[in-house]
This record gives sequence, C-alpha cells and structure tokens, in this order.
Amino acid sequence: MKKNNNTACMMTIFLVFIAIIWVSDVNSTVAKTTVTKAPEEKDVSTLVTDMKAAPAYKYNPVGKPDPFKPYITDEISAKKKREMPKALPINPLQRAGVDHFKLVGIAIQDLSRIAIVTDVKGKFFPIFVGTYIGLHNGRVVEILADRVIVEETIKAESKQAKTKRVSIKLRKEEGEVRP
Repeated sequence: MKKNNNTACMMTIFLVFIAIIWVSDVNSTVAKTTVTKAPEEKDVSTLVTDMKAAPAYKYNPVGKPDPFKPYITDEISAKKKREMPKALPINPLQRAGVDHFKLVGIAIQDLSRIAIVTDVKGKFFPIFVGTYIGLHNGRVVEILADRVIVEETIKAESKQAKTKRVSIKLRKEEGEVRP
C-alpha cells in the first residue's frame, strides 16, 4: 500500500505541475492578444532620415570578374573551331579498315560504275566513286573492271598528311568463269 501511495502522490504532483504550466501559458497568450497595438504610422520625415543614416553602397569592380561577360570568348571559340577537323558522319563502311572488306561484284554502265562489298559480318554495301570507306577517312577514287581503288589520308607524327592508295581486288570464286 505504501508503494501505491507514493506513486499516487507522484502522479498528483506531476498533474499539478502540468496544470501550472498550462495556466501560465494561457495567461501569457491572453495578455498578448489584449495588448495588441495599432500599427504606428511613422512620419515621412523620419523615414527619410532613417534612409540617409544608412551608408550608400557602391560597387567596386576592381579585381572582380565581369558578371555579364561570357565565359568563352569569341577568339578562343574561333581558334578551337579552326583546330578541330570537320567531323563526318560515320557510316557502317567507316567502322572497319579497308582490308576487312571483300569486293563481291562490279557493275559497269556507260556513265556510272557501282561496286558491291561485304564486311566481316556478311552485310552487303554498294559503293560509288566518292564513297567514304575505312578507318582513315578513305574515299573511293576509282572503280575499275577488276578492282576498287581507295585513297586514305594518314596523319604522321610530324603532322603531315600522307595519302595512301589501297586497292580491293575482285576475287574469282572456284568454278566461276569470267566473260
């Protein structure tokens, strides 16, 4: 029973303490709401004197970057454009070296010539004079009766471009007779 009396006494003290805090909080909020004042209207002359009292801020641009100047200047971007080689779109013929293609056939008409090559995967591609082929921006220069001549430009370490002519020959299959 003594234990129950102690806990009951502690609970009573705790509840009284909470009630005191609650009552003081209610009184302070009531006091705040009753004491509200009408907003004071300041005189215009006092506002002007307050503004004059604050020091005027002046921006000093010395040693600071110009916030309106672009980061990339026209000179630098023009120089980079001159240095960068013109990027050509890469087609499937430019994804492998010239030696990886096999010449399958050549069709010759009066004014035009067309050649058919296959890649390593066995896909067929028609090529004409001027078609880009190979890894080194090779270009078909000439289509003859038995071969295709491709001209590649290879840049050496001395930055001088060298042209190299590669020919892809038409191979005769077994049992095939040429006219």
